[in-house]
Amino acid sequence: MSKYKLASGTWPYMFPPYAARPYTLEEVFKMLSELKFDGVELSGFKPHAHPELYPTKKERSDLKSLAESYGLEICGYAADMGGYAIASNYEEERKMYEKMFKMNLDFCRDLDIKSMRVDTVSGPKGIPGVPWDVAMKRVIEMFKKCAKLAEDAGVVLVWEFEPGFMFNKPSEIMKIVKEVNHPNFKLMVDTCHAHCCGIGLNQPYPLEIIDVPLSKIAAEFIRRLKGYIGHVHLIDSDNTLNPHNTSTHAPFGLGVIDFDEVMKALDEVGYSGWLSLDLCFWPQAWEATKDCKKFLDKLVEKYG
Repeated sequence: MSKYKLASGTWPYMFPPYAARPYTLEEVFKMLSELKFDGVELSGFKPHAHPELYPTKKERSDLKSLAESYGLEICGYAADMGGYAIASNYEEERKMYEKMFKMNLDFCRDLDIKSMRVDTVSGPKGIPGVPWDVAMKRVIEMFKKCAKLAEDAGVVLVWEFEPGFMFNKPSEIMKIVKEVNHPNFKLMVDTCHAHCCGIGLNQPYPLEIIDVPLSKIAAEFIRRLKGYIGHVHLIDSDNTLNPHNTSTHAPFGLGVIDFDEVMKALDEVGYSGWLSLDLCFWPQAWEATKDCKKFLDKLVEKYG
């Protein structure tokens, strides 16, 4: 039996360019099932799996059953935190973040979802009027609090670092995860984001670059994060940011990442579990999924 299982997020099929006519969750489940994915990672953004769209335990149970009827395990949840800044100077805004977090955590508990994604909310330049060290302290404190709440709910909290949000330098990422210092707080490593953070995209100066051959940056970052990886997204990078000011999630073969090196690095750090495809904001994500699944199948056959 392979030590890896394959999933895909649902957000690529509801975010732009599909926002005008998002694919429904059932349409996505059906497509992923036909391509023989093992699981699905739910988007917590409307019109997909937002808690307000499934307010009762019965409706949540039915959603879980719907995914299972297509042979899919729900392996993770990307929560909509309402844009409330963790590092805000306004206590009420930070309290709203906690309220949204608890609402999404209850949703995960009701659907028996074992992993929930968070980010630092604010853009790479931070928040005007909030010193960098103060912002980091607030983020660390909130992640600590949320990690404990998630632990009590039986859910692992995973932080997805990326160039589109603040604290995107390799040293900052390491500092935060080490200072949160909670066994239930892990990193979500998206290979595209790891690559782009490693080449300095959207970083405040001075830039912090991982100095290895370009194709091996994501793999090297994974090695540095040994012991802290809780979930993995696999997708390529063409060294650019997309119009949404974060990493361009290019289908495999259209970028520069060496995925043989990535898989070797995952093995070296002892990671096993879910590998999720993430075609976020890719213009032809729906059409690209089939070939991406074939690529992932070959990787798992070779390294699983």
